[in-house]
Amino acid sequence: MIKPSVSLKHSEGRVRWLSKYKFKLDNVLNWRELEEEEAKKNFLIYQQAQKEQEELLNDFITASDEMKEEVATLININDLRQQYIYKNYLDEQIVKQQATVEQFSNETNKMMEVFVEAQKERKVIERLKEKHHENFLFLEKREEQKNLDEMGTLRHCYSFL
Repeated sequence: MIKPSVSLKHSEGRVRWLSKYKFKLDNVLNWRELEEEEAKKNFLIYQQAQKEQEELLNDFITASDEMKEEVATLININDLRQQYIYKNYLDEQIVKQQATVEQFSNETNKMMEVFVEAQKERKVIERLKEKHHENFLFLEKREEQKNLDEMGTLRHCYSFL
């Protein structure tokens, strides 16, 4: 998983180690991030569509309530008959719209689950990357300490010559 690229650089007669951290699963992490972004976009689209359907349902309910108040003031039988037909139409539309809202709600919940799962998958890879980077830094520090110890030993040996 860890792929350090190590090179030697000579400066002023000293050897210096340069290491570069490279996480092999960066492509997977990028892909997971794209997947998460797509899932988020789909979730937001479905959420917006659900809100629009709920607003339409509320409009039908409001129209039905207003019509009930209007019927109370009507005296003409033809007007009452038309209002009755319109009331039945609104009631049918309310029932249909409630079913539509329920469908959109279910789809929105599914999209949210997909989005949450995509977030989890991305976070798993990110945690893995963090652990590998910490391990890389630990190994690099240990190597650096080993080199410093070796240089100290060599200086100590040369001081007796």
